[in-house]
Amino acid sequence: MTPSLHTPVLLNEALEYLDVRPDGVYADCTTGLGGHSEAIAAKLGPDGVLLCLDQDGDALEFARARLAPFGRRVRFVRENFRELASVAASEGLTAFDGILMDLGISSMQVDRADRGFSFGKDGPLDMRMDRRAALTAADIVNTWDQTELADLFYMYGEERQSRRIAAAIVRARPFATTAGLAKAVEQAVGGVRGRNQIHPATKVFLALRIRVNGELDSLDTVLPQAHSLLGFGNSTTGGRLVVISFHSLEDRIVKQYLRREATECLCPPRMPECRCGHRATLRLLTHRAVRPGGDELVTNPRARSAVLRAAERIL
Repeated sequence: MTPSLHTPVLLNEALEYLDVRPDGVYADCTTGLGGHSEAIAAKLGPDGVLLCLDQDGDALEFARARLAPFGRRVRFVRENFRELASVAASEGLTAFDGILMDLGISSMQVDRADRGFSFGKDGPLDMRMDRRAALTAADIVNTWDQTELADLFYMYGEERQSRRIAAAIVRARPFATTAGLAKAVEQAVGGVRGRNQIHPATKVFLALRIRVNGELDSLDTVLPQAHSLLGFGNSTTGGRLVVISFHSLEDRIVKQYLRREATECLCPPRMPECRCGHRATLRLLTHRAVRPGGDELVTNPRARSAVLRAAERIL
């Protein structure tokens, strides 16, 4: 099945904050189907470099074909972005003028039933972004005990009825398909939702996806790596980091990291003098999260939960 070209989320805003230069070196750490990458590559000249990472082999091959017209200025590596530093080293890249991370799942993953990400399309309970990995969503729902499941749904899905849902899953398992799990969750919470409310299984599926792919741990790992790889683009600006998040847990990690590294001293206010030795090495470009405008939401409803934050290396 050939995926349709989706509209990249917050594309214009991402390009604005990246401030792409023709001879710059950039990384798209979550290439997906190549929407953001294509726009970045289009702004590069013959001496520019774009490193495209993605752990999803199917998506990366699609992006490789899509970006083929840009030739050798674009490089592709199948890897989780938590390995950014080692990948950059293996490619001989010591510093970047801009690094982009779009933390959402790709249209290919959502729209293909066999990937098991969506309860709207019945398929196997998989949810692996990297299908070389061993752990699947089915492994979790069919083998974890009730307390572990409840904690997972509460911590990663922020699901208030996590205990009731976990008990229902344990009683009804094993599960093999997304539709079967979604139905069990819906029955556990009564299946009542208003016209504008999300499906009862949404938070459960989110929690499973986060855990299967180790998304929050990977984000915690990659942020300091990306920070350390930000170079100095020209005489007035340093390298820039742009991150697009889609739920509160990952956005909180990004926000707290950027704010901390943009703060000169981390000592408690009551301390008479700085003893932490921390110095700001980033400058916030977005003091508040940037969200999609009304026009984008009309044409791309999947962008509704996206937030963008950006920072720049201090010279």
